[in-house]
Amino acid sequence: MIVTCPSCETRYRVDPEAITVRSGRVRCAACGHGWKVSEEELTPAEPAKPSLRKTPVDGGPKPASPMEAVNPHEVVRKRAETRRQRARKTVEGAGWAVVAACCLTVLGAAFLFRVDIVDAFPRSASAYAAIGLEVNPHGLEVHNLRAYAAEDETGGLVVEGVVVNVTGRERAALPLRAMILDAEGQVLVEWMVMLDALSLPGRGEEAFRSVLADPPEGAAELEVVFSPET
Repeated sequence: MIVTCPSCETRYRVDPEAITVRSGRVRCAACGHGWKVSEEELTPAEPAKPSLRKTPVDGGPKPASPMEAVNPHEVVRKRAETRRQRARKTVEGAGWAVVAACCLTVLGAAFLFRVDIVDAFPRSASAYAAIGLEVNPHGLEVHNLRAYAAEDETGGLVVEGVVVNVTGRERAALPLRAMILDAEGQVLVEWMVMLDALSLPGRGEEAFRSVLADPPEGAAELEVVFSPET
């Protein structure tokens, strides 16, 4: 005979005599629900359907019995474990995303404030150089450099430009060394250019102008660099 659990609808094959001995009291092995089975709840077991095969085929998969009970508690536990695994993967992914964002922030700050970092920690300049990134230790740069012939009768060479403090704090205004080079890069003449200000504020700038009265023959290139040793 077949009896069906009214709570989880799990079906069992039972012996009517065993039901009689227990006065109809049974308990579901799947959900733990207990109830009293009445005669109306007992249904006859379905007879086995005849097979056209005379001999069984060896090696084939064993068909599942239609009366095998599925434990709903096991299903619930599997679903809960799946949810826990998904939640753990989500948390781990978010953690790695935070780590990656922090690394990018640190790298960006190390690039943007490289001059200040090298100024505070001079040995870090070698680390920047190792990755092919040259760092200006003075925090000053020469912008808008140009040279042209003087408009008067002196025939001199006018050199103009702007010194810019590229850092966020005050920097000493270093003197400049202007050089005229030939086509092979040899220095033909050099002279010093001094700024009026003794220091430049953060992100500040100052224009400079110098005139070379007698430019040399064979001049091919102009170069202006800072000269802190002067």
